[in-house]
Amino acid sequence: MKGITKTIKNIDDHALKTIEAQASKENVSSSQLIREQIEHYAKRLEEDSATKVLHTYLDDLIMANNNVVHGLNDNTIAIGEMFKTILARLEMYFPDLNDEVERIQKNARPKEKNLPKSIDFDEFE
Repeated sequence: MKGITKTIKNIDDHALKTIEAQASKENVSSSQLIREQIEHYAKRLEEDSATKVLHTYLDDLIMANNNVVHGLNDNTIAIGEMFKTILARLEMYFPDLNDEVERIQKNARPKEKNLPKSIDFDEFE
């Protein structure tokens, strides 16, 4: 790495004393401490820039996923309405079909689980 010298003007005396004190605590030179801070800042700037790009892509993916979910929901509603119409027409020809459909619907719905409202942890001792 090629060393580049930059001059920083008008730094507050208090800031310089704080940097010197911290450098002394870390057992490094104030120049090294300032160099590390500048390098960390430059890295953070690069990461922030990359984050903005990634957020844009992620936002686009989330929007596309939401559109797919909305489309599936709309299709599910349309298919459900279509089946209602089909079943209504079939009922004219097969009057007992409605009982069979209700039985299938009843069995297709998830069963409610009877879980305890609270757990007694003393029971496991």
